[in-house]
Amino acid sequence: MHTHQCWENKTLNYDIFKYPWPSQVLSVIQEKFPLINDLSRAHEHLTAGQIQDLTIHVQSAFGRQQFAEQFDKFAEEYIQPLLGGKKYLIKRQATLNCVIPNQQHVSRKLPFHQGVFYNNGRGQRTIWMALTTCEDTNSMWIADTESSRRLTKQSIEQKMNQDQFESECVKISRPVNIQPGQCHLFHQEHIHGNVNNQTGYTRMAVDWHVLIEGEEYGGRLPGGFFRAPGDYEQQQIFDLSNQNIIAYVGNNTCFDKHIPVHFQRKVIDEYCQRNQISCVAVQFENEHLEWLPVLEQCIKQKPEGIVMCSMYSLPDDISRRNEILDVALRNNVNLYFANEHCCMTNIEELDKIRMYMNFAVQHKGVQSWETL
Repeated sequence: MHTHQCWENKTLNYDIFKYPWPSQVLSVIQEKFPLINDLSRAHEHLTAGQIQDLTIHVQSAFGRQQFAEQFDKFAEEYIQPLLGGKKYLIKRQATLNCVIPNQQHVSRKLPFHQGVFYNNGRGQRTIWMALTTCEDTNSMWIADTESSRRLTKQSIEQKMNQDQFESECVKISRPVNIQPGQCHLFHQEHIHGNVNNQTGYTRMAVDWHVLIEGEEYGGRLPGGFFRAPGDYEQQQIFDLSNQNIIAYVGNNTCFDKHIPVHFQRKVIDEYCQRNQISCVAVQFENEHLEWLPVLEQCIKQKPEGIVMCSMYSLPDDISRRNEILDVALRNNVNLYFANEHCCMTNIEELDKIRMYMNFAVQHKGVQSWETL
């Protein structure tokens, strides 16, 4: 089967005894809500607000190394054969979908959309993994590719409101009926969403992605949103107290020129708090200088480290970016990237930074509905 066809609303069966996702998620939920003993009955014990707390707790747990390793093994066994031999990155933190009965009553119904509307690149592939029975009104509803493209074009041309759009989405969609031990595979141009759950029980599923090498990542950055198999550096907490470290805020790259300074500072400050960093200064890049001379000067002053919002705050020009990275390495200045929770302190980490930043492209061609 052609690799793209593998992601056209296909069901994947896997060994649930080898990968017991439902029982593992239940164990994580019981860390916070010990009364829960049946995922499909969670709504009987928790308020809608507590369901949200449950979701956040589980998604945070997916960042633990034991889960990251399991996602890696699963991807190697079941997903890699569907990618035509290409390398891939894995979503760093999977999403838990939790749909309670009559979720629309408490404004929890997921609106219909396609991944492109969420700034997902078309190089992403989605693995939607059932933790409970997924059927009828409790499940995700999804349309085929061609119908999705036509309706997307129609909705944009007619400037449909969401009620009009969803009415048309339901007409072209069907529920995904799968059980634990099964995944639904699709790509980012499939329109999908939820109708109101009238089954009387809670549905849970895990939503995660892979990014294919050389393809489009949109707004989901390699190194941050996506990680390489085996890269668990985000789990590490460095003890960087009592070191001469400065914070650097950029504003001249495609990534950071549209991010307000105080948003960047918040990301940097949270990273510093996590790693016990007390910066001795905060330096700002001069506007309109895309070669980042202030950053270069900061490096040549040889502090022990510089904390930046992201590796994507390095120069967009690849040759200049490599020059900055090499200058940092030669001067023994560690670069810490807050958004990606990673650092560059040696040649191996330098190679990893370069790999992430060259792994895929942000955009590739026009959107498919624009050619209809």
